[in-house]
Order: sequence, then C-alpha cells, then structure tokens
Amino acid sequence: MLNIQQKKISENLFSTLKAQYPEIDLLEIIESPFEKDSVWMRLYPPVDFQKKRLFSKLAAELSTDILVKYGCYIVITYVAGSSVVR
Repeated sequence: MLNIQQKKISENLFSTLKAQYPEIDLLEIIESPFEKDSVWMRLYPPVDFQKKRLFSKLAAELSTDILVKYGCYIVITYVAGSSVVR
C-alpha cells in the first residue's frame, strides 16, 4: 500500500505530465509488487510516436528529479490501447 507521501508525489507528477500532454490518461498508481519502496504509475501514453518519445523523456527527467529530491522511485509504464476513442 502506498504511503501518503508516495501518493501525493505520484499524483503531482501525473498532474504535471497531464498539463503538458492532456491526451494521456491514468489507469492506476500502485505499489510495485517487487519492491515495497517503488511506485508504478500505469498510464495511456500519447498515441503519436514523436509525442510519445518527448513525453517519455520528460517523464524520465521528472521521475529522476523526484528520486533525487525525495527518494521516491516512480516507474512509469504504458498500457497498450487507449482509454478513450481518439
């Protein structure tokens, strides 16, 4: 189960990403089944290849900043398909 800090940091990260890429959708934020201190953020990424590449770079930079600043390791994974028809 996520602690309050992990949940807040993860939600803030998603909000930041969503502000720049409104087409993304969150599926879930869960504790890693392998490492108790890790968070998995599962989401539907941008469909466009170029946008997905840029999104991935931004997400990696932001999650690395969070790891350094808070010690919270967030893994962002993509879900195949889409939650909405685009």
